[in-house]
Amino acid sequence: MDHEYLGLRQAAVICSVSEERFGKWIDKGAVPVIEGKDGKMIHSHDLVQHLVRHNIPIPDRLLQGNSKKILFVLADESIPHTVTIEVIWALHALRKETAYIFDFVRLDTNIELKIITFHPDKIVLLQENSDGKESIWQLKKLTNDATPVYTFAAERIAEFKQFLSE
Repeated sequence: MDHEYLGLRQAAVICSVSEERFGKWIDKGAVPVIEGKDGKMIHSHDLVQHLVRHNIPIPDRLLQGNSKKILFVLADESIPHTVTIEVIWALHALRKETAYIFDFVRLDTNIELKIITFHPDKIVLLQENSDGKESIWQLKKLTNDATPVYTFAAERIAEFKQFLSE
């Protein structure tokens, strides 16, 4: 987008909702607003985060340049601490190089809804160990094998930084 901040009417149009519905999002505190010289404004990043949180597709007009949408799927109840730390540090290191929009979900019955609405460019399956072939197959099936699925486990975390830079 040319503008980092959007007016209420402009944001409602981009999201394909009425101004009334958009106003309700603001009244509930779901989308933070600031007072600008031309009235209330919404930061485009805050709007994207709202859409991701509520499983609403992100309009292309909100995606900046070469933004990549990455969906992290947690295959196990707990992810090893070493994996979590490496993911956080890799994302932190790359935050200025490329625009990323990401979300974290569990591998459960709601995964299909998230894939349909988020429409990720890449899916990252985080798991305890690397023998998750059934989980990979399930994710590939849900995306009609159109979205690359990568797996990372504690023993393969060094490959994660390389993956993000691709």
